[in-house]
Amino acid sequence: AQLDISTKLFSGCPVDGNHRGTGCGSTSPTSLSSSSSLSSLFQKPNTSVWPLDVAVPGVLPRLSQEAVQAAVLSAAATKCELPRVSRFERKHYFYADLPLGYQVTQQRWPLAREGRLRCQRSNRGNKKAKPSKKSRMAGDDDNDDSFTVRIERIQLEQDTGKTVIMTNPKTRRKESLVDFNRAGRALIEIVFYPDLRSSVDAATAVETLRSLLKHIGTCSGRMEDGSLRCDLNVSIAPLENMDQEKTSITTQNKDHAIVQHTGNRVEVKNLNSLRQVQLAAEYEAIRQAEAAANGSPTLQETR
Repeated sequence: AQLDISTKLFSGCPVDGNHRGTGCGSTSPTSLSSSSSLSSLFQKPNTSVWPLDVAVPGVLPRLSQEAVQAAVLSAAATKCELPRVSRFERKHYFYADLPLGYQVTQQRWPLAREGRLRCQRSNRGNKKAKPSKKSRMAGDDDNDDSFTVRIERIQLEQDTGKTVIMTNPKTRRKESLVDFNRAGRALIEIVFYPDLRSSVDAATAVETLRSLLKHIGTCSGRMEDGSLRCDLNVSIAPLENMDQEKTSITTQNKDHAIVQHTGNRVEVKNLNSLRQVQLAAEYEAIRQAEAAANGSPTLQETR
């Protein structure tokens, strides 16, 4: 989720095209508008870039106070725990839109851990009866319409640039161009535990998270503009193994037993709509099931 704040994560570069601001703001994330996200869509390429964003040597980073405030607010909204120690680290990989040669992230020492997100399936068009008031007050997840997704961690990290494929009008050949306006913008990556059991649940979880972040004002939630993106991990579980253990599986360890029998997970990256999340989950599950039936199960990969 791209944080809706006025500057980038480390460079202090304004993200709304207004270059009069030079430092980190102290505005509460709950009062921020989405003007920065809107105006960045209409900026000319590479006009909102400071030296640190494109890895110019000799420039020191400065952490944005707004980014930390927005990330902590998002962690509190998802009932996460805040550890006493949180650190940044480098994730090295080479790509044209990553001028630093690494991404600053928090995979091992995240900002927040162990949260939960309560979701309602009826939001995705389920017309079953709504849970009773007593059940809602008790937080009971036994009804068919609601479920809870556990959050493993929330980490603060930098966004990359944007690669655009265009046709050169002179040579009529396709060229890859890079726009660094987005490079260095503040992101939070919210990692779920493997608690989702269907494509509808996956889309519902993303929709619930988007609504929550929009409500607290930390992210505009416009998936079509790239403000919120989803990386989906899909794996399948053999039904025959689950049938054999059905009698011995209790409610407490049922989810653990399912995870133990899943195959190699496949990650589908950069999904930018709820429909894409649902269709990608269904397509990948069918593809993996067909591959397993043919005796050639899928390997762990990114697609």
